[in-house]
Amino acid sequence: MQLARVILNPTMTRICFAFFFLAISLQTVAGQETEGDWRDHIIPPKARTFDYKTVPKGMISEHQFVLHNPFQEPIHIGGITSSCVCTTIDFDETKSILKTYDEVVVTVQLRGDMFDGLRNSTITVALDKPARTEIQLNIRGEIRSDLNLSPTFIDFGNVELNKGATRSLIVTYTGSNAQWQLVAAQCEDKFIRAEITPQPARVGVKAFRVSVSLDKDAPNGTLNTHLLLTSNDALQRREIPVPIRATVGTVIRVSPPALSLGVLPPGAQSPAREAMLLGTQPFRITKVESDNPAMSVTSRHPPEALLRMHWLSVSYQNPMEGDGAPKDGIMRSAIHVTTDIPGLTPTFYVTASVQE
Repeated sequence: MQLARVILNPTMTRICFAFFFLAISLQTVAGQETEGDWRDHIIPPKARTFDYKTVPKGMISEHQFVLHNPFQEPIHIGGITSSCVCTTIDFDETKSILKTYDEVVVTVQLRGDMFDGLRNSTITVALDKPARTEIQLNIRGEIRSDLNLSPTFIDFGNVELNKGATRSLIVTYTGSNAQWQLVAAQCEDKFIRAEITPQPARVGVKAFRVSVSLDKDAPNGTLNTHLLLTSNDALQRREIPVPIRATVGTVIRVSPPALSLGVLPPGAQSPAREAMLLGTQPFRITKVESDNPAMSVTSRHPPEALLRMHWLSVSYQNPMEGDGAPKDGIMRSAIHVTTDIPGLTPTFYVTASVQE
């Protein structure tokens, strides 16, 4: 048998090759965009970079990257590594499998107690499922051996409601700039105020006391913010972030903050899941409400029980149609808990996937 041959003229040959390479290029770009798109839902690109700015010698600065699974398929984190020994990574390995709507926090510490100078590090999060890929997180900062803070953060501890509190720290500069000064101390939280006062020090050393006040009008809750100190340094980074922590009045923590009831067929009853409400002091639950009429929430404890720890049992009767039925295959509900403490109404969230 003689094979038929197709003879193309030079113009047709160039056109065929052009279409061939165009198709390959589009396929490659489309693949990259698809992979990038689904990773962007786990952590947005803008949230993957953090600048510690100036880190005084001896200070351990940390930042939390939050990874979230919005998909029906589970995500498996195979491992997390850093390109620089100047960082340590804190990651709860028991949460390496993220089910639908689960979150995990990756805490990255820049070790100013062990290193100095400009530091850059890439944190690589390796994913095994639903596909093998990586997410890269980037941190940078300058560890200054000529700066020292004592203490390295402000911790107000537990503060009674309507009482307020004051703490202070000393900033010491031992560099060669004889005109070096702290010129500002600001916090984005309106209930935090700061004042800078120069302090006497030995020759060649600059010292400043920073007095930080928590206003007595600060509301119930946990305060986790930064005081931003600014120097007049013209050649190096001027901003020095100082962590601030406080617990004002009674704080109630819900664990987990989001409950997943798994995958349900239409009309099925979900298994009961439990949520724990833990307060810094005893409190009463006076009412529990859900924005979904198909949700059921019951308490382990007698009505009006005065406890630091309350347990709530949550289940969902998936209706075939009508009120409470998911419109897109995902049931979402907010549970609002009213307590006997004015203004303290913790909320947590419940989800379920409904599939045929």
